[in-house]
Amino acid sequence: MRIDDTIAAIATPKGTGGVAVIRISGPDALLVADKVFKGKTKPSSAPAYFLQYGQIHHGNVPLDMGMCVSMYAPHSFTGENVAELHTHGGIRVTESVLDAVLDAGARIALPGEFTRRAFINGKMDLTEAEAVGDLIHAEGDLAAKAAVNQLKGRLSEKINAIRDGIIDLTARLSVAADYPEEDIDYITLARFTEELSQIKNALQSLVSSARGGQMIREGVRCAIVGRPNTGKSSLLNAIVGSYRAIVTSAAGTTRDIVEEVVSMGGIAVKFGDTAGIREGEGEAEKVGIEMARSYVEDADFCLVVLDSARIEAEDEEILNLAKDKPHIVVLNKTDLMQYEGQFDAPTVRISTLTGEGLDEMEKEILSLLDSISEGDSLRRADAVRLTNTRQRDAAQKAKESVSMALSTIEDGFPPDLVAVDLENAAAHLGEIVGLSVSDEVIGRIFEKFCLGK
Repeated sequence: MRIDDTIAAIATPKGTGGVAVIRISGPDALLVADKVFKGKTKPSSAPAYFLQYGQIHHGNVPLDMGMCVSMYAPHSFTGENVAELHTHGGIRVTESVLDAVLDAGARIALPGEFTRRAFINGKMDLTEAEAVGDLIHAEGDLAAKAAVNQLKGRLSEKINAIRDGIIDLTARLSVAADYPEEDIDYITLARFTEELSQIKNALQSLVSSARGGQMIREGVRCAIVGRPNTGKSSLLNAIVGSYRAIVTSAAGTTRDIVEEVVSMGGIAVKFGDTAGIREGEGEAEKVGIEMARSYVEDADFCLVVLDSARIEAEDEEILNLAKDKPHIVVLNKTDLMQYEGQFDAPTVRISTLTGEGLDEMEKEILSLLDSISEGDSLRRADAVRLTNTRQRDAAQKAKESVSMALSTIEDGFPPDLVAVDLENAAAHLGEIVGLSVSDEVIGRIFEKFCLGK
């Protein structure tokens, strides 16, 4: 991919709005803006960050009256010369302005290409670049806050601190290997082992944080499961706060999975209302029940809804289905009767009719999510976490390399062999921040971005 040409794209969502932004970046960005914008000052000679009013045109054809701002390398998002045209937000006008910009010498940007150039030009590392995409797609408050923390470099700081410690140890071991007459005594080896163990623990903490990071970033899926007429659809409607799922007294009403995303404690939770599990009477209902079973397998946790006025043998089968999955037993219809039995899982008593117990259920859900996140409470907005599989895998490999280094020391092998393991650990951590990562991996990261970012 070329990075020495000039690119352009619409940076705001497609559709009708008050304002749209067309972003231009590259060596000729300001010269391209000169060709399409007529204001008091040419964009190429305007003061940096000065927003001026003028006419946007395509050749001799006026397109809109708008604004233009000029930014000069390296003091821009991409680290290149940048011009932004601010137009009225109609679909046709923004496309017409983009066409004019392309005819003036720019090419259409690929998805994520602006952020990719920011990374290549050293304006941000790879974790910060990923945070840009996470912030754009954040569905919950915690996801947005986590992305901002990562964009500010807090994850990079933690990774680089661990990596610097590894490099320091590697250098000290290399000195010992280069000057064998200066024997490393038992006390020095013990100190090395202690410092390596601390690094291993820090890496383990980092790896463990990934589960919670991914839950915050991607949200979690909850299967609402139970036999027919226990109040599953009513519970979904109560959680959402609107009439989303069909509720009737007829068993087997729900066939497909009905999903809704709700923010709980800042976490995006996707609740899925499933078909009532029983011996289905028709082919469509049987298919729905199989879909329900599959949905339970894929869910992060379950709400097992029971009718507290009528506990039946089928409920045991459903509890057994959810036993290997984090779950909460929800005893519904407590306005009719209070079931006094006990369950081997957190239990809440609610009434979807009166709303009783719904607040307590939310507290139990958040507590359950904390227990399966394998780290700090998910609601700790200041916690530093890995947020995706790429980061977790690299941190895991770094931890394994440190473990191998510890084994090498314990087995009495020469220091230079230990240094090889530590160099591998440092390289794996470098992959996370982008110091040692392939072009293929970089391409996969940025191709997931939207156009204009």
